[in-house]
Amino acid sequence: MRYLVFLIFPFFCFWMAELPAQSRPVIEWADIPAGTFMMGSPPAEASRKNDETQYKVTLSAFKMSRYEITVAQFKAFIDATGYRTDADKGTEGYNGSYIWTGEKLEIKAEANWKCDEKGNPRPLSEYNRPVMHVSWYDAQAFAKWMGCRLPTEAEWEYGCRAGTTTPFNTGENLTTSQANYDGNYPYNNYSTGIHRGIPLPVGSFSPNAWGLYDMHGNMWEWCSDWYDTYPTVPSTNPAGPATGSLKNYRGGCWEFFALSCRSAQRDYSRPGRRVCFIGFRIVSSK
Repeated sequence: MRYLVFLIFPFFCFWMAELPAQSRPVIEWADIPAGTFMMGSPPAEASRKNDETQYKVTLSAFKMSRYEITVAQFKAFIDATGYRTDADKGTEGYNGSYIWTGEKLEIKAEANWKCDEKGNPRPLSEYNRPVMHVSWYDAQAFAKWMGCRLPTEAEWEYGCRAGTTTPFNTGENLTTSQANYDGNYPYNNYSTGIHRGIPLPVGSFSPNAWGLYDMHGNMWEWCSDWYDTYPTVPSTNPAGPATGSLKNYRGGCWEFFALSCRSAQRDYSRPGRRVCFIGFRIVSSK
């Protein structure tokens, strides 16, 4: 009997070691080349903010997930690890997450990663949509489980621009046939578009030149950096300050104006906050 256990035990350990890898979802990666770009926006760019002062950034090559992380992919993480999100734990003094009523944000105690923008449970047919109601800490936990990380703010903007210097990677304008945002509020007096009022399945629009989908609109996306003003000197692989109180998120979303989708637009919030407007994607330095 002891001999049998001796023979079986190594195979059992190998099988157990393989389980976590087998439970991880497949990520489609885009290879982002090394390069140098001007981060931020030029003074003449319409709707620019004061915290977008341009500076030169050099980045090493990295991989970025082509799509925002979906509900299905996040479910694999929850199922494999038993992780409880901040919405489930009730951090920051409230249970659940901020939902959109159609007129305003309000907290719904039952809302978590399984829910839609109104806090209702999603059917399985909608698990191809970006996960929402996740805090920065939740996004970070998923990325770490995948052996990856959240993008730095510089990596996010560099990937979004894909070599462009215009307000959007689509040029001077962004239409609602190119991204999911509130088309009643177009950029810089361009023509209005449609307002879908919901996040769409990932990859519903054409990718940018580097194969990244939904960098403009659909969902804002958490970045790894603490929010701060930009440096005034050129920087290589900047990761932001070591400490802070607010985390950056980028990209605009399904319920906000076109101007919030600009490549240089910066937004930020407490890392424990969860809301129906913010999701994430991940990167790998390998």
